[in-house]
Amino acid sequence: MQPADLIFIRGTEGIAGPIKWLTQSPYTHIAGLVDEGQIFESQAGRRAGFESVETYKGVADVYRCPLVTEEQRREIINAVLQWAGSGYDYLRFGSLACRQILGAVIPMPVYSSRTRHICTTLWVDAYRAAGIDLCPGVAHPTPGELAQSPLLEFAGSF
Repeated sequence: MQPADLIFIRGTEGIAGPIKWLTQSPYTHIAGLVDEGQIFESQAGRRAGFESVETYKGVADVYRCPLVTEEQRREIINAVLQWAGSGYDYLRFGSLACRQILGAVIPMPVYSSRTRHICTTLWVDAYRAAGIDLCPGVAHPTPGELAQSPLLEFAGSF
C-alpha cells in the first residue's frame, strides 16, 4: 500500500446494514493510508484521526488512483492531516441518507464543510485539494459512488 491509497471497508457492525441497504454497495466506510500501518478516517462518534490498518484486516479493499504524483500524494496527506481532530458531519450524513431514500438532494445549511467531514468527503476533499476530482459531478459521494470512480483502480484486499 502507498500513502493516499483509499481503504474501502465492508462493514458488518452498527449502522453498516442500513448503509449497505441505502447505498446498494458492500462498502460502508472509507479511510486512507497516511503512512505504513496507519490510516486516517472520519467516523461517527469520534474526532477525525488515526487508526491502525489492522483494525480493518479481513474486511478491507484497497483502491489507488494511478494518476497521483508523489507531490500530489504529499498534498493529499497534508490536507487530511489538517483536519485531525475535526468533528463528524452528521448533517451531511443525514443529507446523503435522504438523497438515497428520496432520490433528491436536500439543501444543506451554509456552513464550512472544511471543518466537518464524513468518511468519503474527508478523502474526496483531500484529493480535490491536490487537483484530482475522484467523483466529478458528485459533491458528496457515498462509499459505493466513490468505489465506482473511473480514476480508481482496485489494488488488493487485506
